[in-house]
Amino acid sequence: MGSTGRRPLPEPATVANMLLMGVIHVCRKAVLIDPKYKVGIYLALLFVGSAMADAGFPFPKTYFSNSQNVLNQYFVKIGWGWTLSLTSAYVYLTASVYCAGDRKLIVNHMLRMLVATAIWFTCTNLFVYIESQTGTCSSSKFRTRQNCLLKGHRWMGFDISGHCFILIFSHLVIAEELRSLRNWERIADIVRNEQFDHESPIKDLEDDQKLAIKTNYDKYTPYIRLLFILLTVLAILWDMMLVATVMYFHNMVQKVLGGVFAVLPWYFIYKFWYPSSVLPPPPGVGLVKYSEAYRRV
Repeated sequence: MGSTGRRPLPEPATVANMLLMGVIHVCRKAVLIDPKYKVGIYLALLFVGSAMADAGFPFPKTYFSNSQNVLNQYFVKIGWGWTLSLTSAYVYLTASVYCAGDRKLIVNHMLRMLVATAIWFTCTNLFVYIESQTGTCSSSKFRTRQNCLLKGHRWMGFDISGHCFILIFSHLVIAEELRSLRNWERIADIVRNEQFDHESPIKDLEDDQKLAIKTNYDKYTPYIRLLFILLTVLAILWDMMLVATVMYFHNMVQKVLGGVFAVLPWYFIYKFWYPSSVLPPPPGVGLVKYSEAYRRV
């Protein structure tokens, strides 16, 4: 990466690229809202909406009031699978850029997905355990939840809303991880102007690391932007399904508890654990100091 004696110019903008950046801008406005405001909105929705539903407010019957609707069956019920697969791909590609392809550093970032999956697994199984220990079968012939459901009967227990949990937790995880795209284009500027900037954030890196950052940025950025758009759409879908859940299913206590189980782990891992520890690092922290993540470490 030797000097040419002239500061390189940015790539000329095309109509397609301008349209893409417009879509990205809209997506950023939709999903990169300060999480504290999102949590406030979620809690207000759970309390007010659930209170209205419990009081018998006549919400209109819609496609979403049927639990057999396609979005519920093929998205929400396997919601963590959708969230995990798309978010993991996004984390891997973005970390490959700002960690200069260093496999150890990339794995460290992927650990956040392992932590989130452990939280999902623990909470969902805890909900099932609580329901099985507090309920009875609609047929007195069966004593366990598993046998009751297998025979087509209804198990009546305290059912903490797994939908509220997974929808809120998934959205918060997506929003936190997508924050790494803030100032993403600055990476290209940093690499392009590195030889002319005596205070460049990558001035102390090896030449092969600088080359890896440039190569991976050029190679992966189109896929990163596509994943950003897809994850934004998914986050909006989760919010839509959360509203439907609040309006039509469970009671207030069950929904509020589901929300609390989503918010508390999110707050612990993203606002306390990651910013104050080395492993796993916060999103966006790597070999290129380009993002707001460095303001918290």
